[in-house]
Amino acid sequence: MKISLNWLRELVELPPGTDAERVASALTGQGLEVEGIEAKGRELSGVVVAEVLDIRPHPKADKLRIVRVRAGSREQDAVDVVCGAPNVPPPGNRVCWAQPGARLPGGKILEAREVRGVMSPGMLCSEPEMGLGEQGDGILILSTTANPGDDLANSIGAVDDVLEVNVTPNRSDALSHLGIARELAAHFGTRVRLPEIDQVPEVDSGPTMAVEILDAQGCPRYTARFLTGLTVAPSPIPMRLRLTYCGMRPISNLVDVTNYVLLESGHPLHAFDFQKLQGPIIVRRAKLGEGMETLDGQKRVLVPEDLLITDARGPVAIAGVMGGLTSEVSGSTREVLLEAATFDPPSIRRTAKRLGIPSEASYRYERGVDANGIPYASLRAVSLMAKLGAGSLVHQVVDNFPRAPVGKKVVLTLARLRRVSGNDDSLAFASEQLTRLGMACEAAADSLTVTVPSYRPDITIAEDLIEEVLRMGGFSKPAHKERVASNATEMVNPEAPADRARILLAGAGLSEIVTWAFVPKTALVAISGEGRDAELAQGITLLNPISADYEVMRTSLLPGLADALKRNLARGAAGAWLFEVGPIVRRADSADAAPIESTHAAGLIAGNLAGWLKPGEPVDFYDVKNVVESLLRGFGVTEVDFEPPAKLPFLHPGISSRICSKQGVLFGSLGELHPAIARKLGLDAAAFYFEIEVAALASAAIPLRTSAPPRFPAISRDVSFWIDLATPASALRAAFLSAQEPLLCDLAVLEDFRDPKYAPPGKKGVLWSMTYRAADRTLTDAEADEAHQRVVKALATAFTIQIR
Repeated sequence: MKISLNWLRELVELPPGTDAERVASALTGQGLEVEGIEAKGRELSGVVVAEVLDIRPHPKADKLRIVRVRAGSREQDAVDVVCGAPNVPPPGNRVCWAQPGARLPGGKILEAREVRGVMSPGMLCSEPEMGLGEQGDGILILSTTANPGDDLANSIGAVDDVLEVNVTPNRSDALSHLGIARELAAHFGTRVRLPEIDQVPEVDSGPTMAVEILDAQGCPRYTARFLTGLTVAPSPIPMRLRLTYCGMRPISNLVDVTNYVLLESGHPLHAFDFQKLQGPIIVRRAKLGEGMETLDGQKRVLVPEDLLITDARGPVAIAGVMGGLTSEVSGSTREVLLEAATFDPPSIRRTAKRLGIPSEASYRYERGVDANGIPYASLRAVSLMAKLGAGSLVHQVVDNFPRAPVGKKVVLTLARLRRVSGNDDSLAFASEQLTRLGMACEAAADSLTVTVPSYRPDITIAEDLIEEVLRMGGFSKPAHKERVASNATEMVNPEAPADRARILLAGAGLSEIVTWAFVPKTALVAISGEGRDAELAQGITLLNPISADYEVMRTSLLPGLADALKRNLARGAAGAWLFEVGPIVRRADSADAAPIESTHAAGLIAGNLAGWLKPGEPVDFYDVKNVVESLLRGFGVTEVDFEPPAKLPFLHPGISSRICSKQGVLFGSLGELHPAIARKLGLDAAAFYFEIEVAALASAAIPLRTSAPPRFPAISRDVSFWIDLATPASALRAAFLSAQEPLLCDLAVLEDFRDPKYAPPGKKGVLWSMTYRAADRTLTDAEADEAHQRVVKALATAFTIQIR
C-alpha cells in the first residue's frame, strides 16, 4: 500500500524534523513494514506559479500566441512567453511557467529561445511535461488562489515521499492514511487530526431512493446520500497528484472523491448516476443465470453466492467489487447517489477471486471495513463532492443498519501478560500503551478490561492485547524464561544429561527429530524378532489410542527413527543422519509394579558420506561407532569396551556390539539393522543404529576440564601392517598406549582392509595414524621418528605383525 508523507502530515502531528526515514523506522518497528521509499517531484525545479496578464496572437504563426505572465507582484516582473496550447486561460488565471534554467523530468533544462522570430523565456507547461499526470490536452491551469512566484512543486504538493507499506492481512485498520496516522500518533505520543468537514449546502427536495437489505449477513450496513446540481470536471491538481502517487488513476472530480476518501479513511465508496437508476436499491444475492456488464466493459456471469446492488431493472453493481456500466458517473451526471456500506469479507473475497477483478475496494472489504466509520467517510465525501462539483446535499439520508455490532471488551490479567510477554510489565504500563492506541481501559486489582475500537476487528483475545503492548515497545525489553504451556519443555540446559546428549549428537552432524511416544504394535513385534525379545515386544497398550497406528507405548526409539528415515528416502533424500532423545516405557518384572520409564539417546544413519576423505562411500559400522564415541567423550567416558555381538534381535549379529564400561555397566548397543527386520520397517538401504540409556551414561560421566589450545604444532606418522583377523582395534590401541610414550597425543585407525583376494589368509590390513606433540617446543622430525619407533615396537612386542 502506498502512503503519501505529505498527506500523513495533515492527519497527524509529527515531531519537528521528522523525515520519511524516521516514519518508516517507526512503522516497521510497530509491525507495519515499510518496504521502500520513493521520492517524488525532486526532478522538477525552477517552475513557478505565474499570473496571466494578457494574450495576443503571434505575428508569424496562426497556431501560436504570446502570453504575458508575471511571477511576482511588480509590473517589471512581467515577461512574454510563446505558447501553442489551445487552453490558455483568460487574464487573472494562474499557469505554470518554467523559467530559463528550470529543470524538467528527464534532465531537460530550459533556456530562452527564439520561436518564429519572438524570443520566449522558457515555456508554459502541461502535466505530462512536468511529470505530474497524463492530462496533456493543454497547459496546466491552477487555482486563482495560487500565489504568483511560488515554487510550483511545493505549492501543489508535488515534492513528496511515498512509502510502500506492507500491511499484514489482519490489520484492515491500517489500510488507509488515517490508519497509518493512528499508528504514528501512538508511536510519537501525539494526536490524530481528522480533516474538517465543510458545511454542505442542503436542499429539502431532490433525488431520494429507498434501500432494502435482503441479506443482512452479506450487508450489515448500507448508507445512501444524495447530491444534486453537480458539475463534472477535472479534480484539482493536488488531489490528482495524491491519487497518482498512491497508484490510482484520476478520472473526474466526482469519481476521484470516492477514491480519495477511500485512501484517506479506508472506507470504499461508490457513486451512482442517480438519473440512470430506477426504483429502490436492493442488496441481495444473485439469481441463477443472472449477469451484468461491469465498469471495465466486461460481461460477467454471476452465481447465487455473489452479493449484488440492484435496482428495479436488475444489477447495478457487484457489491464491494465493481460498479456496473449502466449506472456509472459520466460527463453528463448531475445527480449522484453516494453508497457507503459494509459487506461480508469472505463473500467479497470469493466473488473477486472467481471473477478475477481485484480492486482497491475489494482489497479492503475482504479484510473488514468498520461499519461505525461509515457516517464520517460518507459526510467527508459529500463535502468534497459538493465543493468540487458545486452541488448540494439532499437533506434526506438513508442509513439501513439491521445488525449493529456489539462493542467488544477483552480482559487482560497481569499473570497472563507476564507469562506470554516474557517480561515484568505492569498493568499500568499495558494500560498506557493500549490507551495510546485508542483503547479504553478499566483497571482492577490484577486485570484490565479493555474496550476495543470497532476499527480493530483483529483484537479478540488477551493475546492480541499483549501483542499490542509489545508492539508499542515491549519487544525491546529482555524476556525471561518461563513455561507457557503444560506440555512445553525448558530451554536447553547443557548440564542436564538429556540436553547434553542432544548438543553432542547435533555437534556430531546428526539432525534431531521428535517422534510419537506411541507406535503400532506391529512395529514392536518386528523389532523384537517376531516376539523373541519379550521386553521389546510387550509394549503397554493404551486404553484410548488416538488411532490404530499409535496403540502401544514404545519400548525403543527405533520405530520412530526408522519411519522418519523411510520418509526421507522415499522423498528422494540420498540419506539421513537422525537422532532422538526421549523416553521409552517397558513393563516391570512384576505385574503389580509400575512400568519403568527411562530416557534414551538413539541415532539412525544411512546413505553416503560427504566430505573430502571418501566422498560418495556408503556409511558403515565405524561411522556410527564414531558418533557413539563422540557422545561418550562428551560425558568424559573414554574407557569403554565394544563387545560383539549386541544382544538385540533387530541388529545384525555379525556387525554389532554392546557398549560397556570397564566395570561391566551396559550403556547400550550399536550396529547395522538386520536386513530382514529393516525391510519390515520399510527400509531397503543399509542403516546403522545406536541406542544408549542416558541415565547409565550420566552415572559414569566424569567432569570435563577445559585446557588451552596447544602452543606448538604436531607431527603425524602412520603405520600399516597385517595382523590376525580376529584382533580387535581396541586391543591394538591398548598395545600402542602401553609404550607410555609422552609425545603421543592422539591415534586413530584409518583403514581396516579384509579383502581375501589381497590379504594373506587369516589376516587383515590395518592403517593407524599417530599424532606427536611436545608441550614446550616444536618437535623435530628426528624426535617424532624416535617416538614413533617406540610406539610401533610396543605393538610388535604385544602382537605378531607384518609391516605393509
